Amino acid sequence: MSTRLIYAVNFLMAASIGLVFVFLADLQELHGLETWELGVVASMGFLAALVAQLLLVPLADRGHIGVLAGIGVAAGVFGTLGFVFASQTWTLALTRGLVGVGLGLYGVAGRKAIIGLDTAGAGAKLGTLLSTGVAGFLAGPPIGALLGRISFETPFWAIGAALAIFGVPAIIAISKADVATAPVDYSDLADLIRRPRIQAAVLSQVALFGWIGVFDATVDRYLTDLGATTDATAVALLVIGLPLLVLPTRAGALAERVGGAKVLLPSFLVIVPAIVLFGTLGSVVLVSAAGVVETIGESFAFLAVEIILLEVTGAARAAVGHALLEAAGLVGATLTAAVGPFVYGIGGPTTLFIGFAVFTALLMASAWMRLRTAYVREAAAV
Repeated sequence: MSTRLIYAVNFLMAASIGLVFVFLADLQELHGLETWELGVVASMGFLAALVAQLLLVPLADRGHIGVLAGIGVAAGVFGTLGFVFASQTWTLALTRGLVGVGLGLYGVAGRKAIIGLDTAGAGAKLGTLLSTGVAGFLAGPPIGALLGRISFETPFWAIGAALAIFGVPAIIAISKADVATAPVDYSDLADLIRRPRIQAAVLSQVALFGWIGVFDATVDRYLTDLGATTDATAVALLVIGLPLLVLPTRAGALAERVGGAKVLLPSFLVIVPAIVLFGTLGSVVLVSAAGVVETIGESFAFLAVEIILLEVTGAARAAVGHALLEAAGLVGATLTAAVGPFVYGIGGPTTLFIGFAVFTALLMASAWMRLRTAYVREAAAV
């Protein structure tokens, strides 16, 4: 039951993020936001999550996961409800930032709790956590589209209230979880970043989160420009995310069984051409199909990165290791979410998405070189 509660609140946290996607164009028109202001609002969630995780994540590996879960749930509730009252760029950015802090800190605490005392079976568990998060992200737009027919504020009230109701027992469950601990501090980050495997994982995470940033900031406008209504956008987002609902648990188990590195490269060989197609196909249906192919690769890539990390950190330093990945990924997502709308406005979707596909391919080539370096060092040490 406790694990289900952790997954359920992760679902709601992600739903609060997904809820906003379907309203980005509406927020721009309702409050008269410029394109660059929309980029600021979209990127603030990533930036706030980055700062919060870097400051507080050592608490998780020291065993204080209940504190992090409490801060995360509170930030998620106030951030979601804040969209009811926000009307200016800075208030919209603040509420978006609180939602990002909530998802980031709760994710750290929940991940540490479900890994527990050792990493055995962690691949499948982390895959399920990813799936519940994606389910929430996918449910957010339909919830927004449905309840938004009552009023703009209704979906934010509904998700905020659900977070408050289920968040408290989830915090208690996380607080009671048995976890491996270590006296970590910020020097552990420096130690980890010197490892070639971690460097490969970081480069891969930047690519994956960079795509999330671009997608977050531009997909609603892109689909709208292709002729999609608010309801059609919600359906397209649901279809695009379906592989992430069913594949991550199996992907995590596979990566744990054969090794994360053996899953990583094939995943990106699917992702890169799919991003190219996403930006060049001219209809909502075809773009959605390309998005499905991308998320198939993404399902395996995310879990491959997680397993590569755990192969180095073990359970005791899993939180600080994941924070390093999140920090790198969120920097990438913050930049791409801020720059994406600008590039889209100047060059259109083809320029934006092909350019990002090239960037992703370069990052993946660098990651593979770091993995080869790790293999050479490990072979020499035997």
